[in-house]
Amino acid sequence: MRNRNQWAAGWLVILLLFALSASGQALTVQGDTGRYRLNHLIDYFVGDEQSPGQALQRGQWQAKHDDSVLNLGFTDQSVWLRASLTIPEPLNRQWYLVIPYPLLEEVDLYILRDRQQLPIYHISREQSETRRQQPRSYQVALPLPRDLQGELQLVLRARSATSLQVPLELWREDRLLTQFSLRSLYWGAYFGVLCALVIYNLFLFLSLRDSAYGYYVLYIVSMSLVMLCISGVGNAWIWGGHPLLTRYALPLSTALVSLFALLFARSFMKWQDISPRWDRSMKVSAGLAGLLVVYTWVDPTRGALFAGLLATLVIFLLIAVGLAGLKAGVAIARYFVLAWTTFAVGASLYLLNVFDLLPVNLITNHAMQVGSVAEVLLLSFALAHRIKEERARKLAALRKQQMAERQVRDLELLSMEQAMHDSTTRMPNASLLNQQLHTMMRANRRVALTLVHYPQIKDIASSMGHRLAEEMFCQLMSKLNHTLAGLQGVICLESRQRAYLAIPEFGSAAFLIDLAHIEGPLEPFIEQVVGNHEISVHAVRLPVFMNLCCGVAIAPEHGDSTEILYQHASAARDRSESSKVPVQVYNNEISDFARRRLDLVTALPPAIQAGELTLHLQPQMSSSGHKLVGAEILLRWHSARFGSVSAREVIEIAENAGLMDLLSRHIMTQACRTMQTLHERQVDITCSINLSVQNLTNSHFVSFALTDIREHDIPMNRVIFEVTETAMMHNMEAVIGSLLKIANSGCRIALDDFGTGYSSLAYLSRLPIHELKIDRCFISQMCSNQNDLGIVQNTLKLARSIKLETVAEGVEDENTRELLSQLGCNRLQGYLFARPMPLDTFCDWAKTLKGSPC
Repeated sequence: MRNRNQWAAGWLVILLLFALSASGQALTVQGDTGRYRLNHLIDYFVGDEQSPGQALQRGQWQAKHDDSVLNLGFTDQSVWLRASLTIPEPLNRQWYLVIPYPLLEEVDLYILRDRQQLPIYHISREQSETRRQQPRSYQVALPLPRDLQGELQLVLRARSATSLQVPLELWREDRLLTQFSLRSLYWGAYFGVLCALVIYNLFLFLSLRDSAYGYYVLYIVSMSLVMLCISGVGNAWIWGGHPLLTRYALPLSTALVSLFALLFARSFMKWQDISPRWDRSMKVSAGLAGLLVVYTWVDPTRGALFAGLLATLVIFLLIAVGLAGLKAGVAIARYFVLAWTTFAVGASLYLLNVFDLLPVNLITNHAMQVGSVAEVLLLSFALAHRIKEERARKLAALRKQQMAERQVRDLELLSMEQAMHDSTTRMPNASLLNQQLHTMMRANRRVALTLVHYPQIKDIASSMGHRLAEEMFCQLMSKLNHTLAGLQGVICLESRQRAYLAIPEFGSAAFLIDLAHIEGPLEPFIEQVVGNHEISVHAVRLPVFMNLCCGVAIAPEHGDSTEILYQHASAARDRSESSKVPVQVYNNEISDFARRRLDLVTALPPAIQAGELTLHLQPQMSSSGHKLVGAEILLRWHSARFGSVSAREVIEIAENAGLMDLLSRHIMTQACRTMQTLHERQVDITCSINLSVQNLTNSHFVSFALTDIREHDIPMNRVIFEVTETAMMHNMEAVIGSLLKIANSGCRIALDDFGTGYSSLAYLSRLPIHELKIDRCFISQMCSNQNDLGIVQNTLKLARSIKLETVAEGVEDENTRELLSQLGCNRLQGYLFARPMPLDTFCDWAKTLKGSPC
């Protein structure tokens, strides 16, 4: 008895070891191998468990040791598969689990580590294709995480309403893309042939009005749809991200193939004149195909099976009809018989493969494609003999006319809808706003037109992409509209979608307020309404109220027409932006300011030509404050008509009026002459020239400036170009390209107003910066304000750590100079030493300094 127990225990151990060895085969994935086949490593079972934990607990897994494709034929159940992988080190490229069978509708991949029950990663086919996490492919391709390592188990759930085959492979992304390119050539040639035949026969049908050509075109289109489904081309290029569409498209297209094949055969062979019996058989079959077309919409799963069976019967019926035609003496029937026989052979091989009666291989997978191409070519040869006179021209012309009239009517409705709404937000545009404003003014209502502009929206569009800016603007407008809807006095512009605001342009909004319902001051009310919204898109939170500007014009005080009221509200909005006031109500001073700005725009080009714009120099001293080491070149405009115009205003006018290139070239030429004069008078110092964002995004200006410096024989290391932090937010790539071009020429770059921009530290590592200019707002208060002192100290430490020179602006007293000298600031600039002065005065002043470079 004891020996029998020992023998039983021994056999049990052997069986357990065999089971473990059979199911424990693991594939070692190396990064230098581009493709692995997993068919011989998988275990599987058929069942409808809902989670990988439930599937792994099931004990009826079947091991599969050969390399053939797992083929389960037609089944509506799910199949679960598992395979073990060993990844010694993280893969350096993207890998995909590939299933070269596009008819699978539902595929879920779970990755488990160390035989745990809970997956560490899950992705489905629908998720992968919707998010476009894999390159285009004619097969199911599920991306694997790049950080996979160690002993892993792949658990896969697959389901299809049609046939169920699950070939498993691992592909590296570059190999997958190469295979996709090769297959694209193959499928491009295949569908190119079908498309050429469609165009050719469609031309014949339109010319001759012969229904046989029309049915043949529909047959090829239906056959193309079948091939789009079974080849995966449709999912790759047309309905990607929606694999369930194949469930309906495949049986529907198969039924349509049968229907149009029968209709084509009747019209092609004229069977009603040859044999009424065969004609009735084709009519009955066509009726069944038509019913099946409807049935597939109700039950696509069974419809696929019935469509396959009907297609088989239709093929043999058409071959029999063709043979009967040959027997009846119809010579053209030989093409007919040969074509359908060729297609029958190809389709039979493919269907036997689908029903798991033939093995899956290259021949059985592509037999139907080869047979279909041969068939359509042979049928096209047959149709070439059937050129006849055109028929039913008037009916086709009437249908075209009706279609054209319908399209025109739809286009008119669409154009009307688009003309009254903003294309980005779908909110009303200025047209609806003006209609409502006109109605209110005719009713003698006291109404406030409010224009709101968010400048940072366009900054985000230029720096982070227009799509993100549109998404943020839409979210902002939705929140603002929701806020306006809850306030009394705000006028609804469109009741259909409860819209209270209009979008006159991207980045701006407008709304109307009935002042009869508003108590108290108007400005605080509007500022509270428009200034309390934050938006969040992809973890980016921006408090929009920080940069908004708002202009208000009130009817009838500020205008008796919509045009004048809108003009005055726009002027108030521009004044709000220039004066940094959140809400500005229109007044007469705004009109005076606008007229002055318009006059300045007109006067600027003649002033440049007449030499009214001059350059002054402000010295930059050494750390001790006793030695002249440089100068900043500053713009001055003393106009006989306008008086002294500030440089900031000149720059704003030039940027808004498109005159920046003209002004910058004039300044650059004068600056080169100034530096040349300094060199001739032996004042060997560096000179700093300010650049605007438009200069940095204009590569032609940068080339012009560097050429001008070389033509005046100015040493490149004596020229410093100053750029502000805020300029970096506009077209970052173009700005970096311009700065690299300047730095490569030998000129130096200084970052002006450091600490007042958006994200200085982020740009210091990317930009070729040589100097930091600490803004005067920190320097002027550093002796009395510990916070400003701390900012200056840390900025100087930062500059020294990354080997940048520093310049302090706004040094106006000896205590500040001495403290900056102790802290190690390289250069000092401010009224303590001198104010900006003309060139001759600067040279004379420089000669009076002890130890000057003169």
